[in-house]
Amino acid sequence: MKILITGGKSAAALKLLKAFANDHILLADYGDMPSFASEAYQMHSLGERNDDTTAHNLLNNCLDENVDMILPLHAFEIEAVSKSIVLFEEFGIRVLLPEISSLNQYLDSGKFSGDWAIYQDGSLLFSSNPSAEFNEALKTAGLNGAFYIRNNAKGPEPILFTIN
Repeated sequence: MKILITGGKSAAALKLLKAFANDHILLADYGDMPSFASEAYQMHSLGERNDDTTAHNLLNNCLDENVDMILPLHAFEIEAVSKSIVLFEEFGIRVLLPEISSLNQYLDSGKFSGDWAIYQDGSLLFSSNPSAEFNEALKTAGLNGAFYIRNNAKGPEPILFTIN
């Protein structure tokens, strides 16, 4: 499977590579990108950032590169892409984000670290801590995307994995 992960110049995006060890990864970002490729990934420029056409630009890049799945990480991309999930899926591109109707419950502008996991349509694809209790506790949450897991009094709380 070919997966485009935005924020490709960030350490956070590199951290997610572990989750997709058997896939072809495009680490994409805005502006100039290093012309570097490895067996695990290749770098890809999304052109100049334009907040008015974010979803359109990402869709075009996905189509040009024959991408099967996209994982947007930049905070400014999240809402635009979440609103456009149906459009991406019409072109056969899976979007690893919550639906726009439930997006706000997973957003938090704080900085997070620690345990994280990636879910697709409620199924756990990868966990940074396979033995963690949250893996079982969040199975019924129907999550879609990459999440940090914050433990609080109510139990594990998924926070959307984003970069600013």
